[in-house]
Order: sequence, then structure tokens, then C-alpha cells
Amino acid sequence: MDKYTFKCTCGDVMSVEADSRENAVMKMKEMMNADAIAAHMQEKHAGDPVPSVEETHAMIEQNLQKEE
Repeated sequence: MDKYTFKCTCGDVMSVEADSRENAVMKMKEMMNADAIAAHMQEKHAGDPVPSVEETHAMIEQNLQKEE
């Protein structure tokens, strides 16, 4: 299993372990559902507009990186 990470603009780093990048993206998307996005935004980005699930998932697809 490899470790994949996603770094938010606030500097928060979220990680998942998976056997491929595709599975890592899927796991991260499952983890970052509407409730998790809202909680993260309230805690780390107070006052900023909450991105949609689709916007967040697009950012995950684009920015999820395998740790070396």
C-alpha cells in the first residue's frame, strides 16, 4: 500500500493509504463528503464560502499526490 496526501490551501494535510492513485482518490472522496467539507471549512476557513462536493472532489482529483 502506498500513502497519498492532499494538502488544502490552509496547509491541512489529509492522507489515505491505497494500492493505486485511483483507489486513493475514491477513498479521499468518500472521506470528504458534504458534512466533512462543512466541518473542515468551519474549523479552518471560517467565514469563507463552502465549496460544493463537486468542487472539492475536483480539487482532490487534481491535487492528490503519492508520497515518495
